[in-house]
Amino acid sequence: MPANSAPTLTPLPPIPRFDAWAPAVQSAELLRGTLVRGGPGRRLVGWPETPRVRALALSPWLTDQRIAVRMTAAWVWGAAAHPGVPLRFAMSDGRRAPRSPSPEYTLQQFQFEPNDIMMLDAFAVTSQFRTLFDLLRASSNFDRDHRVACRLLLARLPAGRAQMQDRLANGGRPYRALALARLTSCGGPESASW
Repeated sequence: MPANSAPTLTPLPPIPRFDAWAPAVQSAELLRGTLVRGGPGRRLVGWPETPRVRALALSPWLTDQRIAVRMTAAWVWGAAAHPGVPLRFAMSDGRRAPRSPSPEYTLQQFQFEPNDIMMLDAFAVTSQFRTLFDLLRASSNFDRDHRVACRLLLARLPAGRAQMQDRLANGGRPYRALALARLTSCGGPESASW
């Protein structure tokens, strides 16, 4: 191997899909201990809690036409203890959300830029940056769980607070001041409110 060449990383194989198993088999494997609860869904006992595994646990709801957003995406990234009730998804490709979704989840319409979506195996989730952006701009209550998720997501961003502050300041007017105030309340190096 030449001295200046870097090792190549091979992509991870997909996580085994159990969501297509018959409900009776899933129930039996849950009782047997092969499957364990993972958020609202299930995961294989041998697989650690990672974003890929959490996305797979959402497979009954996170179809190929949906993207996990807000607290559901924060849970996938490991920044929230639970994915929220109801689960929140956006429609992919600008599709219109159906009028009568299930009480288990909410379908919303968002406009995404190409870097806003990350694929975890076959599942689409908003990027950590976009998840933070959406949580800060949400019109709903910004409770302790949201604040903790935002703090954790903010700590993972390379450009962090400055990049988010710039995006919020240059974004649309609705909820801009609220989002900037929430960003300040999340603490960090420039703030002592941790």
